[in-house]
Amino acid sequence: MRYSLLLLLFLLLPLQATHAQSGRAASNAQVSSGGAEDVSDVIRVRTDEVVVPVSVRDERGAPVNGLTEDQFLIYENGVRQEIRSFNRHRVPANIILLLDASGSVFGEMNLIREAAKSFVKNLSDGDHVSIMQFADRVEVLEDWVAASDLKRIQKALDWRYHGGERTTFYEGLYRAATDQLSKVEGRRIIILLTDGIDTAQRSVASFADALGAVRGAEASVYVVSLTASLREELNRRVGGRFRAFLGGVSPSELSRYRAMIDEAEKHLIEIAEATGGRIFFPHEMEDLIPAYAAISEELRTQYILTYVPKKSLSEGEWRGLKVLVIPGGYEVAARAGFRVRR
Repeated sequence: MRYSLLLLLFLLLPLQATHAQSGRAASNAQVSSGGAEDVSDVIRVRTDEVVVPVSVRDERGAPVNGLTEDQFLIYENGVRQEIRSFNRHRVPANIILLLDASGSVFGEMNLIREAAKSFVKNLSDGDHVSIMQFADRVEVLEDWVAASDLKRIQKALDWRYHGGERTTFYEGLYRAATDQLSKVEGRRIIILLTDGIDTAQRSVASFADALGAVRGAEASVYVVSLTASLREELNRRVGGRFRAFLGGVSPSELSRYRAMIDEAEKHLIEIAEATGGRIFFPHEMEDLIPAYAAISEELRTQYILTYVPKKSLSEGEWRGLKVLVIPGGYEVAARAGFRVRR
């Protein structure tokens, strides 16, 4: 992280406070009037077959290969379901690269671009990619394109920087789910790079709206979180020249900023866990490429299970999901459930 990153975010503290007091009420009203509640946290069911991507890791966090269908158990609302199909081969995916381009990462844009490019090079035939960024506004840099079209994708990643003082994170995630993923069928993935701190004064989506939207899109979200590196940079700077430079920063402001980082990290963990994805905490920006490589490896080793619910699906109903692997001892990641809309 660069020195300017922390300076910028400290300057945003008063703006964040104003947003917390007044901006959220306005954004909630805007979402309600715009009909966002109709799509949030909902699966539009064309058939009763439910698709469940599952990642299995060992105690070291490495993907586990070679499992068989009879080693998996699926429970819906506590009732065991019969697995209808089982696929342990790489299934083509629709992948959104959702990139934070706000002022907090201004000095790291080249590293972010290179990490994203390295990830795309490892995708498989049949995959499709869309690229989005968020800062003062949310932008689609590239609509859906075949992953094999590397020239077009890399051109999109060499986008012109359109940063700003605010970060429309929740809106970016919400629009990725509702606007972009609604255009495609099949396996849906969002690869999210951000510090998770939303500083938009008037956003069209709250955290709950964004989480509900990605759940409703049946998307798995993989998060590359910048919170760990941000926290470490703060700890390094706060007692040295950073404090001297910002002599007017009070202990209460430092405490509030740490709380912002903690809350953002909590939200990012919840997004990854609720959608069956995974979160990574690179401590240095140079660790971005290994983080993206780990995501690529996990996508290649996922198991895709389907089942038809024993109980008929009802409009608006929430169905909780739990996937187990026999024998135990593995870390199993799958989405937590879904809400039905026909």
